[in-house]
Amino acid sequence: MTLDATLFGRRPVRLFVFTRQSKVWRFCNADRDMTIGGNTYTAAQIDRSEIRQTAERAKDKITITMAYLRDPGAVELPATQSLGDQWFPFVPSSTITVVCMTTHVGDADPPAVEWMGQVTQPKFTDVELELTCEPTGSNDRARNQGAKWQRACWKTVYSTGLRGCNLDPAAFEVAATLSGVSGLTLTASAFSGTTYTLAGGSLSWVNGAGLTERRQIMTHTDSSITVLYGSPDFAAGLAVTALPGCERTWDACSARNNTANYGGSIYKPVKDPTGDSMSWG
Repeated sequence: MTLDATLFGRRPVRLFVFTRQSKVWRFCNADRDMTIGGNTYTAAQIDRSEIRQTAERAKDKITITMAYLRDPGAVELPATQSLGDQWFPFVPSSTITVVCMTTHVGDADPPAVEWMGQVTQPKFTDVELELTCEPTGSNDRARNQGAKWQRACWKTVYSTGLRGCNLDPAAFEVAATLSGVSGLTLTASAFSGTTYTLAGGSLSWVNGAGLTERRQIMTHTDSSITVLYGSPDFAAGLAVTALPGCERTWDACSARNNTANYGGSIYKPVKDPTGDSMSWG
């Protein structure tokens, strides 16, 4: 029979595993590094709020607090600094998940998984970072997300499946090398003369850590695009890939030879036959 060591005065050690794409950070709130299952958990100033399990998943959020120094002249950085850098100065463009576990020093059993979710919001002070995290699956519970009866296509571009757009993004990608950067405006010769406008699409590249970053493209004029927010990676010579968006109209779908997957209702009346409703446009 296994007994909970906390009943006999032993305080559990909290373990944290953060994952972003292929990169993983592991920390423990012990006074020394711990090796468990072949993985090293770095001792750090990190802790979390208490876990709650309620009928309302919105109330099951937790906060994880860790050391983080915003002083650019700081010499001795905390172990959690590289993790905090994922949200500063720019928020990450991909999801960062977190697994919270507990164990005891010298315990031969695997750590107990207590909570799983994803980071949804950072909050900085000069010396600390607080992450608000939501449980896994809470973002998938939005109601009324089915097909809509509307003239414009309701499908997400490049989505797949029986109800997907099913366009192959590889057939539309535009490979480019930046030749100029001015704030959020990026210039590359490959952006000029593209078959489809890049406005509403996305820009991606691989950063120095091997992670794929993405930014939404807001405008496209000739050889220049404007993205939603910046990145320290933006500089002349950066290799990027631009992916056009879609206007979600029948004509746009026809131009891409994809009308078989069009999600709009092309025969829907432009206005209510009675002339009373404003919801038919």
